[in-house]
Amino acid sequence: MEPVEDFRKAGTDILLEPAFPYGEDLLQFIWEAGLYNPNELRTTDHEPLEVLHAGRIQPNGGPDLSDAQVRIGGQLWAGNVEVHLRTSEWNAHGHQHDPAYNNVVLHAVYQHDAEVCTQNGRRPPTIELRQRIHEPNLLLHQALMMEHRTVPCANHLHDVDPARIRLWLERLLVERLERKAREVEALYRSLGNDPAETLHHILLRSLGGPVNSDAFGMLAHALPLRVLLKYRDDAVRVEALLLGQAGFLEDVFTEEYPLLLQQEHRWLAKLHGLRPVPAAAWKLGRLRPPNFPTVRLAQWASAVASLDHGYDQLLAQEDPVVLAGLLQVEASEYWRDHYRPGHRAEAKPKRLGRDMAEGLIINGIVPYLFAMGRIRGDPSWEERAITLMERLPAERNTVIREWSGLGIAATSAGQGQALLELRSRYCAERKCLNCAIGVQLHKQLGQTHRFVDHCEK
Repeated sequence: MEPVEDFRKAGTDILLEPAFPYGEDLLQFIWEAGLYNPNELRTTDHEPLEVLHAGRIQPNGGPDLSDAQVRIGGQLWAGNVEVHLRTSEWNAHGHQHDPAYNNVVLHAVYQHDAEVCTQNGRRPPTIELRQRIHEPNLLLHQALMMEHRTVPCANHLHDVDPARIRLWLERLLVERLERKAREVEALYRSLGNDPAETLHHILLRSLGGPVNSDAFGMLAHALPLRVLLKYRDDAVRVEALLLGQAGFLEDVFTEEYPLLLQQEHRWLAKLHGLRPVPAAAWKLGRLRPPNFPTVRLAQWASAVASLDHGYDQLLAQEDPVVLAGLLQVEASEYWRDHYRPGHRAEAKPKRLGRDMAEGLIINGIVPYLFAMGRIRGDPSWEERAITLMERLPAERNTVIREWSGLGIAATSAGQGQALLELRSRYCAERKCLNCAIGVQLHKQLGQTHRFVDHCEK
């Protein structure tokens, strides 16, 4: 792999350029990964230095790396490492007054420009890396940070072992599920630790997609599951509750069916003390008519009415094909030629399609299973969630197609979700130093230049 040279400036220290604000994070990474010339290391006091373990970058307060081991002048030290571009930043950051930095066994800096002390008066040993860092690593990072495409390493992906990418995607899937599980657990706590009500909220939010998930969440609050399931044997009343609590039965109707739904809803709302969601909560402008929330609610009414054992029937199913089949229901006959109550349209069946059914599993049922496995301390639930992801096909969207165009094709929903996580949480935020692909690109450069250094010697 050839490093990008477009940003090279003769005689300029890239890490110290004001226009390159990635210095300290990059220097921490370089130190942890050992991407510097390790031969004949000495401190600024000319003591011989051997790095046995560089330490681990830790994101919390305190020194930058923990659990380091170094040998200085023959003496073994274990503790923390602090990293700065300039030694003088130690005082600028107030470390000389903070006892948390008394256990710093080494101060790794790009440029040594001052003498500093810890809070207990000790002068921390310092190593200057300015002449030891391989410039190609700096140029690569600069190129990645300035790349205009969302995937900054698009031009370098072919240099990374596909097996390493697969392992990283497996980790990213778990990372995504863990993040979603935390959201599910927060919802679970807010709903009084009610698992059924939690699933009700998650499924409705998933039904709303990215445009109307918040509005569907409001509907879940406005229509408790216990009320909805009380009438699941009556398809008309289920539909009346869903559409009425969503605020879609407030118009003046002339057609018989919406008038019936309106009448049923008014009676049920009075009986159970229900207040509908405000109509302003819904967004229709960016939606095709088949994706209108009115159509989705009519389809969901059919799904609820068709489940003999409520949502438990969905949780009991381990075959993703059968599970998707339970969700692929068709709205009642009235909706064949309607997208909204009281507005006739061209006749078309309103079946909840396979893509939408699989999306409900991926974005609703799977995160719920994973979260409940964590809450209950039952790993089998987490395993079921991951198995479903492995057996479902990848979603079809622009992000997945973009990755496929770059040579990384998702062969399952799990890989598809991992690629979504990679793009949104790493690529878009330029966290290349935290990404296994970016790390490997840097290490390959470092290994190449260590080999060159060795040959030259």
